[in-house]
Amino acid sequence: MNLKKTALCTAMTAVLGVGASAASAAVYDLSYSGWFTMLNAAGTDALVNGDASGNAFYGRRTGVSGTMSFDTATGAGTGTMVPFSFFGSGTATASGISFQAIGDGAGGAGSLVLGNLGFSWNGTVGIPTSIVLDGAGFFGALQGGLTTSDTVAGTGVLGASDGFLFNFGKFSYTLPIGAVPMATTTWNTTDIGTVIIGTNPSGTLPLTDDGIGGSPMKAGPFPGFNANFDIASIHVDAITSAPAVPVPAAVWLFGSGLLGLVGVARRKKMA
Repeated sequence: MNLKKTALCTAMTAVLGVGASAASAAVYDLSYSGWFTMLNAAGTDALVNGDASGNAFYGRRTGVSGTMSFDTATGAGTGTMVPFSFFGSGTATASGISFQAIGDGAGGAGSLVLGNLGFSWNGTVGIPTSIVLDGAGFFGALQGGLTTSDTVAGTGVLGASDGFLFNFGKFSYTLPIGAVPMATTTWNTTDIGTVIIGTNPSGTLPLTDDGIGGSPMKAGPFPGFNANFDIASIHVDAITSAPAVPVPAAVWLFGSGLLGLVGVARRKKMA
């Protein structure tokens, strides 16, 4: 894959709202809430998590919350998630949450975000999980100017499971959550070599699309199942400013991360 400077500059500008002469580098500390939905491998139904606190949508979606930190200079971030009860077999705990803005995933402009994390549940530690989100709502709010205490909600795009038909015996219903700042897509990541429990990250570029929300898990108790995380509300807790970063530097900080992800995929393909 041949990624040109102009493509990376376009992607950085479109995704992060970088100005013509300099990027106003800042780190945004955020808190969020949203919904977790586990679609089966065939994409025909979702698991019911009847024991989860904060459940809704007939148990087909589980309420999640936590924190995020996002760096506008690099397009990278980290996160935390409040542990939640999961399918009657203990608490699900997420660790090593990281994400990276990747434009359209192929070196062009776009609002995709690649995320990786590890889940620990029912005695299995570090179930590798990857996801590709569309952060159009959040990035649009960044471009418009966010200040401390602002909240981004009810804007963005629909998650891949928003119009999904959930099966209830003889009947099927959609359980829409509406437009959200960061929504799960149907893009799948490429595995990094052999996916092993306890490894993170678990997915990288290039992306493929199977039409099912989430990227299939490759290891752990839910092989082939697709974890969907739709972030419905993002609150700005704090903003830490940094010296202005010249556009070429900001672009290549982002580009180096994107090129690194592509490099891993290319090495795997050539092996």
